[in-house]
Amino acid sequence: MTSIERLPSTTYAARDNLPYADVWGLHGLFDGLAFRSNLILVGPKGIGKTMSFQSYAAKAKTPIVTFDCSEDVRRANLLGMYVLKGNETPFILGPITTAFEVANEVGSCILVLEEINGLSPQMQKVLNPIADFRRRMEVPECNRVFELKKDAKLWVVGTMNTSAYGGVYALNEDLKSRFRMLSLGYPQPEEEAKIIAAHFAGKVDPVSMKKVMLLAQETRQKSLEYALSPRDVVQVLEDSAVVGMERALRIVLGKFEGEDQTMVKARVSSIFGYTLTEKV
Repeated sequence: MTSIERLPSTTYAARDNLPYADVWGLHGLFDGLAFRSNLILVGPKGIGKTMSFQSYAAKAKTPIVTFDCSEDVRRANLLGMYVLKGNETPFILGPITTAFEVANEVGSCILVLEEINGLSPQMQKVLNPIADFRRRMEVPECNRVFELKKDAKLWVVGTMNTSAYGGVYALNEDLKSRFRMLSLGYPQPEEEAKIIAAHFAGKVDPVSMKKVMLLAQETRQKSLEYALSPRDVVQVLEDSAVVGMERALRIVLGKFEGEDQTMVKARVSSIFGYTLTEKV
């Protein structure tokens, strides 16, 4: 009989200390869709897509399994593979099969597929049986069928950036038809301020926060190759607390190149009064 194991380092408890402000009312939406309708959140990086699922899992006291998708992912990475361990070769479960096992043991589980459009079209098809009425996965590699027990629940969700990002594919129509898809943009200034204030537990200089947010908003409105996200804003404010605002801005400037960097330098000078140079 095949010996089946999970990765020992994997934890399934959702983090309950995430500084996420539910500014879009996503938790209310999740209450209606969770364990009923598969969902993909679509939007730019750094706006809290992953964090929203983590925070909801903590709120619902539901285990969560996450997996980072990419074009290099193969079937074995999703379902599992045999691994040599001493004199034995157990079958180590992948994220999909792990999610089934956790759901059957605990009663429910959320499977989050990060950047789901990073999967190649062939690998996207592997997801079809877990995303429709079958809710099962046949794994002939270990001679098992993974399916939910009568009262067990599994919510399959994903995140994806827009097609403007590199290293991604278009979703197959058959996979897209199995998911609800919600597009999210950058938050409005008042919403972003709530997110950032929540991250710092309110202990952030409001003047500095407003200035960094203004810089970020301007990068989003112009035709730049990189736009500063709420995540970037948090990074600048975190760095400024330890190395000063001027150096923090010098660090974030490294995310821009060529004419974009020149434009950001000019906006930093206008907003903050700093003339950024090569000096660190």
